[in-house]
Amino acid sequence: WRYGHLCLRSLLYNSFTNGDVVLDSLFEPVYWLVDHVTRWFGVVFVALVIALTSSVVAIVYICLLPLILQTYPPGWICWHLAYGHWNLLMIVFHYYMAITTSPGYPPQAKDDLNGVSICRKCIAPKPARTHHCSICNRQGPLPCPLPHRTAWLNNCVGHFNHRYFFSFCLFMTMGCIYCSISGWDMFRDAYAAIERMKLLEKERLQVAANQVGHPCSP
Repeated sequence: WRYGHLCLRSLLYNSFTNGDVVLDSLFEPVYWLVDHVTRWFGVVFVALVIALTSSVVAIVYICLLPLILQTYPPGWICWHLAYGHWNLLMIVFHYYMAITTSPGYPPQAKDDLNGVSICRKCIAPKPARTHHCSICNRQGPLPCPLPHRTAWLNNCVGHFNHRYFFSFCLFMTMGCIYCSISGWDMFRDAYAAIERMKLLEKERLQVAANQVGHPCSP
């Protein structure tokens, strides 16, 4: 029995095997399902970003731009046109670059990197601040301030494309602030109009209730 147990352990022995590896192996079917479903989430999220951004741009051109042309002096009109289109161009450019630029991956040969740990999933060199990407099925992106996988890009964020991702977030935030400030007057007028309509409707109902409560004599 001891000899058979020793033979079995020798066949299954792996210096990288521990409790975490065994747990990962048991949950491998779940990981496989999640990875394949998440792979399609990236495509959906990219399409969602494009659709939402396009809808905001359409609303700006249809609703906000005529208001700017009617209410602002020529100098401010030129500034709005220049800044708005520049911000839109920066958003589109950095989003496209963040999607299409490879984040960069560490070398696969073990001799290329010395003194680094080994990834337990792909048995490849694992430099500091990198992780195994289950979607790409390879060792994760090269180190950057925040390496991770994001469905909004359908890509990993790594050393070579993190500046495009952060720039996209920055210009998108600036665009939202710009649209909010520029459309404040329109929002305020629309809100005031809605409140006036509610007040008129309330007065109409009050008049109707008074007429029902005090009918006119024949």
